[in-house]
This record gives sequence, C-alpha cells and structure tokens, in this order.
Amino acid sequence: MHPLTLYAVGFAAFGWVLYRFSQALGKRNAKYNPQGLPGPTLIPWIGRIHDLPIDYMWLKFYEWGQKFGPIYRTKMLGANFIIISDEDVCEEILTKKAKIYSDRPQIKSLFDAKSTYGSMEYLPLMGRNKYWARQRKFTHAYLMESTNNRYYGIMELEAKRWMYRLLNEPDNFGFSLEDMASKVMCQLTWDDHTVSEQLTPSAWGLLTQMSPAGPITNVLTPLWDWVPHMINPWKIAERKRHDDQQAWWMDRLVATRKRLEKGKQRLCYTRTYLETAGKTAISGDYEASSVIGMMALVGIFTVAGPLYYFLVSMIHHPEWQKKCQEEIDKVCGHRPPTLADMPYLPVLRACIKETMRWRPNVPTGVAHELEEDDWHKGYFIPKGTRILPLDYAFLHNPVKYPDPWNFRPERWLEPGWPTYNPDLTRFPTIMGMTSFGWGQRQCLGQSITRDETVVACGALVWAFIMKRKIDGATGKEIEVSTEKSNSLLIVKPDPFQMAFEPRSEERKQQIIDEWKVAEAKDAEERAEFLRAAEKKEVIA
Repeated sequence: MHPLTLYAVGFAAFGWVLYRFSQALGKRNAKYNPQGLPGPTLIPWIGRIHDLPIDYMWLKFYEWGQKFGPIYRTKMLGANFIIISDEDVCEEILTKKAKIYSDRPQIKSLFDAKSTYGSMEYLPLMGRNKYWARQRKFTHAYLMESTNNRYYGIMELEAKRWMYRLLNEPDNFGFSLEDMASKVMCQLTWDDHTVSEQLTPSAWGLLTQMSPAGPITNVLTPLWDWVPHMINPWKIAERKRHDDQQAWWMDRLVATRKRLEKGKQRLCYTRTYLETAGKTAISGDYEASSVIGMMALVGIFTVAGPLYYFLVSMIHHPEWQKKCQEEIDKVCGHRPPTLADMPYLPVLRACIKETMRWRPNVPTGVAHELEEDDWHKGYFIPKGTRILPLDYAFLHNPVKYPDPWNFRPERWLEPGWPTYNPDLTRFPTIMGMTSFGWGQRQCLGQSITRDETVVACGALVWAFIMKRKIDGATGKEIEVSTEKSNSLLIVKPDPFQMAFEPRSEERKQQIIDEWKVAEAKDAEERAEFLRAAEKKEVIA
C-alpha cells in the first residue's frame, strides 16, 4: 500500500478513536456531573478555582448565588460542588433527604478523616458509617447528662476566673478568652483545668488542617496524593500533629484511670466512660479517648468565635451594651448571671444571637456528600457531589432579616420583625440556627454553645464597660474592624486591641470577691473529695 494511503488510514483510525473517546467522555460527563443546574463557566477538570479566593471564600460563593440563584453547581479539581444559599432548598435536600445527603467528603490533608477504615478519630468529619453512628450516640448521651446538670457549675466558675484575669491582664484578653473556653471543656472531659493550655493549640491545629485556607494540599489536592510520603512535607507534618494529638488524648485517659483506681477522680466524661465501658458500643480506649478528646476540641472554637465577635459588637454598639447591663442589674443585682437567670435575660440573648447572625461562625457551612444519584426538581445530582450550605447567605437574607448587614438585636425583641417571637422567656435562642448544621449532621453541642455564651457574655457586661483602646502615642481611639477575620472553616476576627474598664470601683471589688470565693469553694470541694477518698482507702 502506498505510504500516503497508510498515513490516511492511520489518521482516519486515530480520528475515529478520538471521536469514540469524546463520545464516551461526553456520556461519562453526562452521568457523573450535575445536569441542568446553572453555575459559573468551568475549565475542564480544573473547574472554577482560578478566581475563587482562599480568603473569605464565602463572599465569592455569595456573589455567585446572587447571579446564578439559590442552588448552583461548580467544580474544583474534578470534584462536583453544589452551593445552596436558600434555607428552604437546604431543608428539602439536607433534612428531608438526610438518609442519602449526610455523608462527609474526605478532607485531603487529614489521614482518613471519614474513618472509612476505622481510624475513628474525628466525629464531625466522619462519613455516615457505623463508627459515626455509635460515636454520635455516645456523645449525645454525655452532653445531655452534663447539660441537665447545668455543667456542675463549671461555666460560672470559669467565667469568674476569666473576669478576674481580664481585670489583671486586659491586654491578654484573646488568650484568656480561648483559655476560658478550653478550661470549661477540660473540666467536663477530664476534671483538670490545668491542661487547657495544651488543649487549645491542638484545637486550632486541627481546625487549620481541615480548612481550605489551611495547607495548600486542601486546594491543590494532587500534592497530597502524588508526592511520595517520605518526601511529602504536608504528610510528614500532619502525621506528627495527628500522632501527638492522639497520644495526648490517650495520656489524659490513662491519667484519669489511675486517679479513678485510687478513688481520687471526680465526675467527668472520661470517668463515666471508664465506669461504663462494657455497656457502650465504643470499641475500646483508643476510640473513647478520640471521641472524648474531639468533644473537648470542638467546644473551644465553636464558643471562642462567638465570644470574640460579641466583644466586637459591644464595642461598636455601646447602646446595646448599656441595655444588657441594665437588664442584668435588674435581674442579678450585684452578682454575675448564672444559667438559672437565662429565661429572664432576653436582651442579652438577643445580642448573642444577633452577633452570631451578623458574623456567622461557619460562613461557608460544612460540606455534605451525596451517597447515591439523586434528582432535585429536574436537576440531576450524581453520587459523590459535595453540597455546601452557605450559612453566610442564609443569615443575610433580606426577606427574613431586613437590614441584614447591620447589627439589629431588636429584630428578636420587637413585634413587626419577621423573626420576633413573643415568648421571650425561651426566645431568642441560638438553638436550631443554621450555623449548627442540617439534618443528621446537626451539631450536638448546641446547648453548650448557648449556655456558655450566656454565662460568659453576661459576666462581661456585668463586670466591664467594653470600649476602644486609646493609643498612648496619639491619644486617639484604636479602631476595631468588623470585617477582618481568618478564613478557616470556623472563623474568628483578626487580633485587635480593646479596653475593659470596670463599671465602678465597687464592681471592680466584686469581680475580685466573686473569684476569690469561687476559687476557695472549688478548692475546698476538691479537698473534701480527696479526704473522703483517702478515708475510704484507709478503711479498705
């Protein structure tokens, strides 16, 4: 055959192969990509990452939502995403179809966060599997027990310690704020507030690792998969972080067991586990230390963010700070609020809830992953699609929240606002806010966040006038931004400066007295417990 004819036949064959490949690819794309949904123009496989900023990603998603509607599709490095910016659509998909929409996507920069192979470490990130089901039941039981017992007075104790620290170290308020939240969780989980300074960095380390704004491997995922482990700096760093965290959790469990064996361990989550281990579905100490440790971690950053933004809101809205102070003075007099006062503090609760609406703690929401192919109103959604409930959009919906960009606590307190509820002994409440998730993935710690923010924020406005700090060099007020924050999955504002001025000399002394009495009482209760334990040991 003439060479020219051979070339022609070869070219035709190659063309035919390309044609069939494109047909197959078209069929594959039709099957494995969402169909019918609007969305931004996509680059093949890469999708839409070239103009999606790592910082404040939720603002871009919100912008696209205004353009493409309440539900739209996009793609990032081969992964399908559907972004939802309407609560009703989320209810239809993530709540009513929770059975197939409650899985979690794998986070690349964590080792098996879904616990597909039984690593069993990170409950909020787990896939919908047997480990998740039993840990969720375990966590719910422990949280309900402590909630029903009003956390054994721990929140009030730690709020008084925090006020005393603010009085003496006001410029270190960021550290003491996070340490207060950490101490609450350390006492609930291990009855040991002294380990709080070790727990807090562990919490932020995990949060950074799991966030798109954390390691670059969460965005450029091939770097995680394709670089060999021995020279992969991201895997090496994460292995160390993971193993150190896990070892520390286990150390806490072992230390608790030793104290319990000597009869010297007071009530806490870990003691409850050790005393009832044979009655739970938890597989053993490794899993137990993980689920209990995770409870402690989550209780820090879910509380710290709202507390930081409450400070910001009070600085910018002194009129509402004054209203909170007047309410607390009327209800509580010369003492800081307790959980028992919560029904009588609707103004305080309104300011807390409005803070969490105005500056949502999880603005992007936490992604769900679809477990099987589905259709929604004629739109095809393939298995494996990641569903992102955009909380920033929900909480800035001008129909439900008129004047959404401004801090307006009156929307929860005055008739005429869409969100008003006349039962002010129960409402406003942050329970059930969209920030706490959807369907089967709703956060189990809503009550801890509600109760701790009421006690801590109540103590703040009882004790101090919160205001801008004066620059010693210029004599001018130092501005506090309402916009700047980190861009982690759970956000907090960028570091800022502010002043805590005791409301009066009398109140200053009351802050000191409240802490000294609480400290002495706590020390005596611990000593009494140990004396009783030693007495039993001698008798035995």
